[in-house]
This record gives sequence, C-alpha cells and structure tokens, in this order.
Amino acid sequence: MVSPPMQERSVRIILDGATVTSPERRRTGKQIRELGRAGRVEGFETQEVTPEGKKIRTIRDDEEIELHTDEHFRTVPSEGGPGACA
Repeated sequence: MVSPPMQERSVRIILDGATVTSPERRRTGKQIRELGRAGRVEGFETQEVTPEGKKIRTIRDDEEIELHTDEHFRTVPSEGGPGACA
C-alpha cells in the first residue's frame, strides 16, 4: 500500500494571528508553539482560542492533539499573561 502524499498530512492553522503550516496533524502544545516565533516557545503555553480570541482551553506541552484546518491558537506567557496558570 502506498502512503498518502505529504500534503495530506500537513495542516494549516492560525497561530498568534499568523497562518502557519504543521507538517503533521498531531502535535503537542510545545510543538505547536515551535511552528511560530522562536522567542515564544520556552516560558510560554499554548491556548486554543476562538476566531475572536476567546480561550477554549490550554494545551499542555506533553498533550498531543489533532489539528484541524484553520484552528486558532495563541501563545501566552506561562505566568502573568491572559489565561496564564497561577
């Protein structure tokens, strides 16, 4: 059996307002952040948000989720940012 073409495994998401492409549909919170700006990986957390920016949930660095086209995510400081853990 032939494996599917690479583009079928990749997915386009919105991260911090920018469109990025993940080469895989399954990513952890940290792996999602790594798709964006380098300075927003360590000391940050990943949140799934609505298109309007309302927090849906926080995705842990060790939690793997399935990404869907045009899902919205943002990175926030681990402490002190909107929705950050205390």
